[in-house]
Amino acid sequence: MNNNIKRITLCCGIALVLAACSNPPSRKNFDYEISQGNLEVAQKIALTEGVTAETDTTTELLWSLEAGALLRMTNQLDRSTKVFDGAENLIKDNETQNLAASGFSQAASMVVNDNIMDYTPRVYDRVMVNTYKALNFWQQSDFANARVEWNRVDDRQRRAAEYFSKEINAQKNEVKSNKLGESYSKSMETLEGSGIDVSKWAPYDGYINPASLYLHGLYFLINNESAADLNKAKESLKRAYALTRSKQIRADLNLANKGRSVAPGVWVIFENGTSSKKVERRVDLPLILVTSRVAYAGIALPTLESGSPAFSNLSVNGGGKTESFANMDKIIQGEFKTEFTGILIKELARAVLKTAAQASMMNSDNSTVRILGAITGIAQAVTTQADIRSWHTLPYDFQVTYVKWPKSGQVQLSPSGGAPITVDLPATPQPVVVYVRALNASTTPQVNVLTSKNAM
Repeated sequence: MNNNIKRITLCCGIALVLAACSNPPSRKNFDYEISQGNLEVAQKIALTEGVTAETDTTTELLWSLEAGALLRMTNQLDRSTKVFDGAENLIKDNETQNLAASGFSQAASMVVNDNIMDYTPRVYDRVMVNTYKALNFWQQSDFANARVEWNRVDDRQRRAAEYFSKEINAQKNEVKSNKLGESYSKSMETLEGSGIDVSKWAPYDGYINPASLYLHGLYFLINNESAADLNKAKESLKRAYALTRSKQIRADLNLANKGRSVAPGVWVIFENGTSSKKVERRVDLPLILVTSRVAYAGIALPTLESGSPAFSNLSVNGGGKTESFANMDKIIQGEFKTEFTGILIKELARAVLKTAAQASMMNSDNSTVRILGAITGIAQAVTTQADIRSWHTLPYDFQVTYVKWPKSGQVQLSPSGGAPITVDLPATPQPVVVYVRALNASTTPQVNVLTSKNAM
């Protein structure tokens, strides 16, 4: 008995230590610096947490995503691309490991929580990594590598629907195989009563990211080298219009249908604000567990908190305003809704396992074992934590507008409620993209001009 007590006490101690490490203060510090507009400080935190200083080798996926995005925002494009390359390698490693996931990590997560496991990239993470790499190369006029990355974006988008179809079927089978039907249904009812209602969220059709799709089409429209490129542009713009019903995308599709020649003009793309974040919601279990004589029985689930735009729009040359055509919150919410069943199933199974062990001890005739049962209940309460990790520097939405090539060779951008920004265009009139990124009203918008290959 003494040996069993020692083992249980040791396991509880380990669980408490792991739980304490699952939500490090670096994330709170990072979010605070972002909110204050201190991008250099936030960038330093992300690099310290996810990238080795000497070689820029990525060591932690989620932090490398944050670092790559912030390096891009501060125009450190080569380093941004290198960090994103490393992130993509970690994503590939994750995809391989998923085929035969580490038995130890899975078992440990059932005892503690999912935070002790490596971050699992979402589909939108993967699409945005290649989108940002493509934009980096485009900004550097490296059209060959930009083309490669846009093709990878297209491939990832096409595989999204297939991935989620398999995911949904797997979740249905898991509910049946684990005989969680009644518990699952009661849990969903309780969650809705607690304000967690995922039914209100829906993905874009086919789980497509319309922003990446449109930018893919716009790239091949402006930089087309052949009829095949123009067909790529038409296909992507057609699909993007079907998803968004954007007037500007419709106009671009009409332009593509007229032929390969594109007159000088300015597309203003506004990557605006910060996206949805996961937050934890703790809920009392509606399960019929072993006994009510337990110190703690509950679950912790992630839910989503809406993102925030930096500005409502941009006014261009005192006239036209950018209009939203893709909402990153909708993309994130759609994927989260589809994955939520799997998250809930695992949390229910984890709660049953923990609570059954706790109940067994607290119903013992041995007072020492009952005390250990109470300790186990405390450990369960502390280790019951939702996995709320996500990429925080993604935007709230993407906006677009178009103006003809100005005679002055400049465009003036006026954020709603912000100071105007004058942008110098290339000396040679050509179709260009003025790409604007603003995290929040505390940060100065970053503005870059992406030129056309056909004007060089």
